[in-house]
Amino acid sequence: MRAGHARRGALLIIVTGLAALMLSLALVFLSTMRSDGEHTRSIVRDTQARMMLNAAISYVLETSRLGWGSQETQGWNDIRNHAIGPIPIDRDPEAGSVNQPTNAVWSPALPLRWPAPGSKMRAPMYVWQRAPSAVRAGQPNPIRVGPGLSVQDIPGNDQGIRVAGLHGYNGDHTSVLDIWRAASLDAPDPAPVIDPSTSLAAFRDGDAKPRDNTSNRAWFRIYRETWEDHDGSGDPYYDVVNLNGGRGRDWNGNDVAYAHNASVFLVTCGSGATLGFRDWPDVLASGAASSFLSDPSVFAQLRSEEHILWFRIEWSPNTGDFGPKGSRMNETAPYEGQAIWNTVTAMPSQGGSIRWVQRLDRKPPEW
Repeated sequence: MRAGHARRGALLIIVTGLAALMLSLALVFLSTMRSDGEHTRSIVRDTQARMMLNAAISYVLETSRLGWGSQETQGWNDIRNHAIGPIPIDRDPEAGSVNQPTNAVWSPALPLRWPAPGSKMRAPMYVWQRAPSAVRAGQPNPIRVGPGLSVQDIPGNDQGIRVAGLHGYNGDHTSVLDIWRAASLDAPDPAPVIDPSTSLAAFRDGDAKPRDNTSNRAWFRIYRETWEDHDGSGDPYYDVVNLNGGRGRDWNGNDVAYAHNASVFLVTCGSGATLGFRDWPDVLASGAASSFLSDPSVFAQLRSEEHILWFRIEWSPNTGDFGPKGSRMNETAPYEGQAIWNTVTAMPSQGGSIRWVQRLDRKPPEW
C-alpha cells in the first residue's frame, strides 16, 4: 500500500471516530433533555393537582352557605342545631330528625345524589369564555376632589383632613396627595363586560364554553363522608379518630346531643384528561363514553399519565375575625363592635373555614 493511501485510511478512521463520538454526545444530550422534560412535566402535573385542592376547598366553603340556586343555606352541619345540612336559611332545621332533616337540600333516597352524605361529585376544570356577571378589570379610578366630595381641613383634630361623603370613610389623611393615593371610592361600580340593560341573561349566565387550551388539564372530585367513615373504627384505613358525638345547644337554647358529623370530605385532586371519572364503569354510568372515543383503552392511557392526590378536609362554621391575625391588635376580643376601616382587606370568610387538611398516602376505598 502506498503512503498516500495509508494516510487517507487513517484520516477516514479518525473522522469516523469523531462522528461516532459526536453522535454519542448528541444521544446523551437528547436523553438528558428528555429526562429533564419528563421531570418538568411531573412537577407541572403535581402543581396542577395541588391547585385543585384549593379549588375543592373553595367549592366546599362556598356551597356551605351559597351556591344552591336561590337558596342560602346554613352550613354542612346547620349552625342553628347541628342538623345535617345544607338547609335553607328560611326553612325550619328542626323538621324531621337532625340526621335526616326534612328541609335539607339533599335526600336520603337511593340512588344518593350530591350533596347527600355518601355521595360524590366531580368537577373538570377549565376557563369559561366569560364568567357569570363578568366585569372589566382595570386600574382603580382616582378619587375626584370637588363638588359633592369636599376636603375639610380640621384644625386641632388629629384626623387631619377629612373626606366628606366618602361612603362612611372618615379618613385620617394629612394631605390631599394621601387622599389621591387612597384609590377609588368615588366610582366604586365596575363596568360590566355585557351591558345588562340590553342583555340581562347573557350578563348573568356568562358563556360556559371552554377557552382554547384550558380543557383536559385538571379536575377534582369530592366524596362526602358518612358518619361511619369517621367513627374511629379503623375502616376505612384512615378512620382512626372518632369525629362524631358531642353536645351543644340548639337554636332554642336546649342542651342536646349533636347530630352526626357530616362536614368531612374526601377530596381527589387530579392533573390530566380523564375529567374526574374514577374508572371506565363510572364513565359508562355517566353516559360519557364518547368523551373517550368509546374506547376503554383511551381512558386507561389517559389515567396512566395522570397525577392524582387524595386529601381529607373538615368544614367548620367558624368565619374567622376581621383582622389578619385572628384577633385585631387593639381589641381585647375578636368581635368588638367597633369600626373596621383599617381591616377591610381582611374580612372573614362568610362561607366558614377548613378545620384541618389530611394528606392520604394511598388510594382510599371511596373517592
